[in-house]
Parts: sequence; structure tokens; C-alpha cells
Amino acid sequence: MEKLVYLVRERASRDGANLRNGILGEVVPLLSQAGAAGISVHMTDDRVSIAGPMPCPGGELPLRLAVSLWLPAHDDRAPIETILAELGERVDGYLVTEAVYSEFGQRAGAPRDWAAGERSPGLVTLALVHRNPLLDERTFREFWYGHQSPMSERMQPRLRYVRNSVVHPVTEGAPPIDGIVVETWESEELVEDIVAFHNGDIENLTVMLDSVGTVFDMSRLRSIAMSEYLF
Repeated sequence: MEKLVYLVRERASRDGANLRNGILGEVVPLLSQAGAAGISVHMTDDRVSIAGPMPCPGGELPLRLAVSLWLPAHDDRAPIETILAELGERVDGYLVTEAVYSEFGQRAGAPRDWAAGERSPGLVTLALVHRNPLLDERTFREFWYGHQSPMSERMQPRLRYVRNSVVHPVTEGAPPIDGIVVETWESEELVEDIVAFHNGDIENLTVMLDSVGTVFDMSRLRSIAMSEYLF
């Protein structure tokens, strides 16, 4: 099985409830019928009221939706992309390798107990990351996996962490990125409180900034608040 992530950029004026109802009620069933498994949807719908730690700046078309799914082989993705093609102003697809670094209830919080398709409790931040150009590919991966992931697990009250390493783009013209990171938090209030967001210790923020500034290209880092729907 191979995992694909499709990032949908859409106008900020698109109504969040309309976006959610169309995706969950129409698009997800079509994707399932087309052979997709393990579908997860992240979106900026009307159930999110904050932008996130590092949202898309003005002048950049907002990332409104991310659809992740599994296929036996990504070579057979054409029916999937036909369904997704008209969802927004731009749809970029990527083949990724997934690491569920921490699952619900594994290191913090309670195990998942809600039904498929229901909104996950709390808030998700979805981050698009690029390698710091000062690092070669191997050093970047070793630092991201070996230092950034375990360090951030200690420094922040995270409930779930899914690390998607991008293998390569699969849609024409999709800009290169190195990773798509999905993190789950208890609430919007926690994400907005810079001290609580770092386990109540402001020095943890210094440790975090040192690490992310070393491994990622900060000028291109985006971290957006979203609702999550797992199928």
C-alpha cells in the first residue's frame, strides 16, 4: 500500500460549512468507491476559529483542505485525481511515507473512541515543511527523525503526531515540499497560549526554535489550524 496526500488551495471566502458538507457528504464516498482506503480529511471549516501558529501569509492562496488516502499502488491514482481535481483553485498531490510517531492514547490523552467520520476532538495543526538548504538530504532526515521528533514530543502537550515524509510530487506542477506534519492538540486555547503550548515552560520555546530553525527553512514553514475527520 502507498499513501498519497492532496493539498487543496482555495479562496478564503469559501464558506467552511459548505466545504465540510461537500467533502464529507460527497467526495469521501466517491473516493472510497474508487478504491481509496484509510481516508483522512483535514480542513479549515467553520469549526475552527483560529488561523494556526504559522498560517499562509497574505498574497498566498490559503491551504483549506488536505485529503490523505491509501492505494495498493499510486500508479492507479487517476480516478482519485479526477474526483479531487475540481475541489479548489489548485490541487497538489504527493506520494509520502507515513510514520505515526504517537497515536491517540499512546503517550498522552485517551485512545480514540469516536466513530469514523466524526470530527476528532480538539484541534489539528497541519504543517508544510521544507529542508533547510544548509543541510544535505541525509542530515536533514537524521535531524528531523532523530532530534526534532523526540524533542518536540517532550517539549509540547501533543496528543498525536503523524510525520509524512514526501517522496515526490505526483500531480503536474506541484511545488516540491519535504514533509507534511499533522499534530493534534487538546484545544484552540492551548495552541494560542505560547507558554501552555510548550508545557508551561517558556524555555522550551527556545529549545524548539533552535531545533526548527536548524532543520527547516523557516521562510517557507506553514502551520495551519484545521478540523480532522478520520475514516
